[in-house]
Amino acid sequence: MNFRGRNIDLVGKQNLWFGISLAVILIGMASWIMFGLNLGIDFKGGGQLQYRIPYDKRPAAGQEAAYITQVRGQLDQKGLRGARLQIAGGNALVVATDARGDDELRSQDRMVREALAQQLSGKDSQGRPQLATDPGILLGRQLVGPVIGEELRRNAINGVLLGVLLIALWIYIRYNFAGDGLRYAVAGILALVHDVLVLVGLFALIGKIDPRVEVDGSFIAALLTVVGYSINDSVVIFDRIRENLRARRKEPFNTIVNDSLLETMSRSINTGLTVLIMLFALLLLGGESIYNFVLAMLVGITSGLYSSIFNASMVLTAWHSWDEKKAAAARAARGAVRGPGRTVTVRDTAPGQRASQPAFAGVNRPGLATSPRVTNGASVAARDTAPRPTEGAVTSVLPSDATAAGTASAASDSGSVINSPISTESGESATSTPARAAASRKARAKRRF
Repeated sequence: MNFRGRNIDLVGKQNLWFGISLAVILIGMASWIMFGLNLGIDFKGGGQLQYRIPYDKRPAAGQEAAYITQVRGQLDQKGLRGARLQIAGGNALVVATDARGDDELRSQDRMVREALAQQLSGKDSQGRPQLATDPGILLGRQLVGPVIGEELRRNAINGVLLGVLLIALWIYIRYNFAGDGLRYAVAGILALVHDVLVLVGLFALIGKIDPRVEVDGSFIAALLTVVGYSINDSVVIFDRIRENLRARRKEPFNTIVNDSLLETMSRSINTGLTVLIMLFALLLLGGESIYNFVLAMLVGITSGLYSSIFNASMVLTAWHSWDEKKAAAARAARGAVRGPGRTVTVRDTAPGQRASQPAFAGVNRPGLATSPRVTNGASVAARDTAPRPTEGAVTSVLPSDATAAGTASAASDSGSVINSPISTESGESATSTPARAAASRKARAKRRF
């Protein structure tokens, strides 16, 4: 698959991608709240018994599930319900129970031996049932208390949080060019949070359907592996975005991100599919011992592949659009002055620089005249560039003109340089009217006396 150069607007559909992620997370969180997680003995405590299966009674390859089903049926008849069984190494049976003490665990050990004796029994030469003389050798018996389980659970959570924080710090340092390190770090961490929530939520849902699916040490190992895989995929896309930003500075940010996604999508999908195919084969043929680990990897890598393409980069574009809107609003609030009939932009000038006079809209003026200019306190008479009104002519002067005259006079006293003609939005060149120039000369004459 090659998406390079195709006209696919991924960034324009960012709300759709966010909506899909939100829907999956909400389903998982609802399952977590209603059903909870099916915790293994590593986290909730309990007992574990391990037996060696005689060589001639071992299940054939691919028959482990049927063998476990038969043993579980025997345990249910003995009263040991809810036990979790798995084949380890092809020749060992591991039984996990909810035992809370050593006496209870020993009692469960006897039940398991009796169940194995019935399961492993054969027939004599006349076809009569015969119990196995070696129902299974106990290889180990382990009891995990609730205190130890709580400590393991706390350490697992702290390990995941520490890994996520270190990844965020690394991304911030790596992408802190032009002050964008925080933006990339937040985008990467949000993608990781998405993967963690999806994995935990779906495991809560699947654990309700299939009791074999539980959260144990192998689940934590898979979770950390998924976090590393997901951030690696996101970094590949971030690198391409950074390269294109440097090479195409004049193009819109969203266009660059969209092109970067199309350029790297083939690599991401092809790599992800090869891993998913391998995991799917392990899920079907790997046996009970690695079932939880493989299932967690399958769900997590699928989520990571989606989040690195459709979430992490979309967070960057959403953040950039929000920054642009905020900057535009700040410029409008700082630099826009609304006058009668038009809006003009006033530029802030430092002391000693030329300042532009405000535009006066709605003035009925017969001609344009340059305003008086003052340099270092010395007054220079205004020169009219338009004929003065003839006797009897009526010139309309609005109150804004008088205000402008006072403003110009005050600027002259302060020694600033008033630049005329002034600039308006329409680009026209305007000077003060003769009436305004006369008012300015009159004000200066009063100050002299």
